Amino acid sequence: MTLLFGLLLTLIVGVLSLYIKTKVSWSLFNPMLFSMLVIIMILTVFDIPYADYKVGGDIVLKMLGPITVVLAVPLYQHHDKLKKHAFAILFGVILGSLSALVSVYLFSLMVGLDMTLLKSLLPRSVTTPIGIASSEMIDGLVGLTVLSIVITGAFGAIIADRVYKVFNITEPIAKGVALGTSSHAIGTGRAFEYGTLEGAMSGLSIAITGVSTILWLLLFQFLGFI
Repeated sequence: MTLLFGLLLTLIVGVLSLYIKTKVSWSLFNPMLFSMLVIIMILTVFDIPYADYKVGGDIVLKMLGPITVVLAVPLYQHHDKLKKHAFAILFGVILGSLSALVSVYLFSLMVGLDMTLLKSLLPRSVTTPIGIASSEMIDGLVGLTVLSIVITGAFGAIIADRVYKVFNITEPIAKGVALGTSSHAIGTGRAFEYGTLEGAMSGLSIAITGVSTILWLLLFQFLGFI
């Protein structure tokens, strides 16, 4: 019963949030963030232990990895554009993943965070399965890492429109790469709202960002930064 409760609660709240998304035009509404807040509220109000919810909720988490493979379909549909801009995409994503790590590292030092908190926040721009593995690899706090990943993804998806307008970014490939590199799966969901090309490039960027982030973290460890 506990397993079924966590799974059903996640699915029901998720479907509800997507339904609300289709009915409201408020760009600040994010289904992922809304779902997270509603589930937290339900567990708190009814005094339900998180461990009871986690048994079923973790099933959804384990599905994130396989589901990511589905993103290969739109990528195949636009493989001609990928080949044409392969170097620019690869170079941009690798530098983007590095800038995400450096910004967190410098900010953490500025505000005086201890090394454990710093390590936990570093993988904030990668998709959740890779973020969890990265956090464990560098001895971070996995729970804090997951929270930072969700906040980063939701924030990126929310401000995307404004950023594109301010910097006059109209190229579909650039939009997709930016969202995938900075806001992982949540950003990719937003990218697909712009178009399949944006979504395909965002999905590709998730994979490249995950690999490059792990490599950068290993380099940080080798150099003694973390």
